[in-house]
Amino acid sequence: MRTTAVAPLLVAGAAALPELSVAKRDVHGRASPLARGMVRRDGTDETVVYDILAYSSGGAYYANVTVGTPPQDQVVILDTGSSDLYFDATSSTACQSSSSDPNGCRGGSYDPSKSSTYNEVEASPAFNTSFGDGSTAQGPYGSDIVSIGDVAISNVQFGVADEVSSTTGYAIGLMGVGYSLNEATSSASKDYPNMPEVLKNAGVIASRLYSLFLNDLAGISGSILFGGIDTSKYTGDLVAVNILPTDPSVFQQEGLQDPSEVYQFVTTVTGMTANIKGKSTTVFSGGVDGVAGYSDSNTLPVLLDSGSSAWSLDSSAYKNFIEPVFTFVDSNSTCSCKHQNDDISITLEFAGKIKITVPASEFIVPAYDPATNAPIPYTDGTETCLFMISPSPSTGQGFQTMGDAIMRSMYIVYDLDNAQMALAQANTNPGKSNIVKVPAGPNGIASAISSGYSSVASNTAATIAQAVSATVKYSASTLATPVGTATGTAAVPNDAQVTQIAATNSANSGTGSSSSHGSSSSSTSAGAAAASIPIFDKSGLYVSLIAACMAGIGAFAL
Repeated sequence: MRTTAVAPLLVAGAAALPELSVAKRDVHGRASPLARGMVRRDGTDETVVYDILAYSSGGAYYANVTVGTPPQDQVVILDTGSSDLYFDATSSTACQSSSSDPNGCRGGSYDPSKSSTYNEVEASPAFNTSFGDGSTAQGPYGSDIVSIGDVAISNVQFGVADEVSSTTGYAIGLMGVGYSLNEATSSASKDYPNMPEVLKNAGVIASRLYSLFLNDLAGISGSILFGGIDTSKYTGDLVAVNILPTDPSVFQQEGLQDPSEVYQFVTTVTGMTANIKGKSTTVFSGGVDGVAGYSDSNTLPVLLDSGSSAWSLDSSAYKNFIEPVFTFVDSNSTCSCKHQNDDISITLEFAGKIKITVPASEFIVPAYDPATNAPIPYTDGTETCLFMISPSPSTGQGFQTMGDAIMRSMYIVYDLDNAQMALAQANTNPGKSNIVKVPAGPNGIASAISSGYSSVASNTAATIAQAVSATVKYSASTLATPVGTATGTAAVPNDAQVTQIAATNSANSGTGSSSSHGSSSSSTSAGAAAASIPIFDKSGLYVSLIAACMAGIGAFAL
């Protein structure tokens, strides 16, 4: 679910896929040099990409992919809250606009006429989607060769957005990795295998499972790992929770036949503690897990959504739980960046089973002027930061979105086949990777991890959204050169460079080299292995100008 929910104001085995790392920029200044090279380990590869900071309001995480023959480079938002794969068409108005257009294309566009392997699946407007921030995309469905990591897969279906409108920043394609039931097709009969299902059907991974590690805001690398778990990237136990089915009181609004159907990654926050300068305050506690949480006053149902930047709360919950604790946040959901390094954190309890601690540096994020990419002055002369826990209108679905500001402190395994997620505290200094492949089945994670895993009873109370039956044959071949191997500052577009924050940034920039797309060999993937894709976080990106606020703090909004 693509949302930038800082409201009301936003400023600013066999062959396998590689693990695509997220290289991040130190305190939103210079790009960090490559920390570790691309290494093949146990059937997976790690490929480096870089965090850039000037494309979308509130930030998002991105992956490098290619599409077509010859390959056309694309950057796509990685979104656990939606399910479609789509690319912005070169012919779209947004992609034909000038480079100064704040809502124009960035990250590449796709021209089907220049690909010898493109086929139209269904004419426009078969693909027609909208997002929580008001952005829309529409066009035909097509199929072509898509390359991610070190694998090229034929006959992958996706939307070709020849009409695209972005309300909160540049228009960029998207790779949704949620349940395919959530796709933007005109009817369930037209649903198609999305990327987790394509990888499974192609024999690259064993089941619809992937692990997400975003790393902290100042960290160097993060990744999405399809088909496996990297035990180096979390601390403590990995704790399983059942994904909640639809809120029984609203399921009919969704047009679902089964009120117990699971098709979005919803869990519960059952308690919260604020830790401010050595003082711990219980914000709320005693919440309940399961569908009862939808109606419990001490429970906050949340969608773990990498396509959203902030943690959104209903206005009443924000007023009751957040305002009394974080008194330095103004009515525009901004504050001085001096609080970013204060001794402040929150500890959240999920499903009554595991606690995750999130430092202030993850939910207090620098804001940048989109015209200059420079920091924005705050009223006290310091720099402006966004407070990425924000009030929001009700979604009407019984839950709100919990985005990157919180998820950066979490290691999350999304197990679609079993309607479960496994959560742990992220290890933001992980060192050498230790990737284990997860076999298919209800005990897949338990069998992959010999210790330090807390399981939960099978999600028998829910009906799990099933994978779509493939109507085409997928062929997965190994790329001689993985997609997205750029290193150092070569990976950061000139239009995405932000002005260094002199007071906090002492990192040296790397010069690096780049390789934007791979070439394919004739080997074909068979069996199943772990596969991981590079992503890069664009945190603190803010685009739309709000004239009324500019006079006060130079701010700009969603």
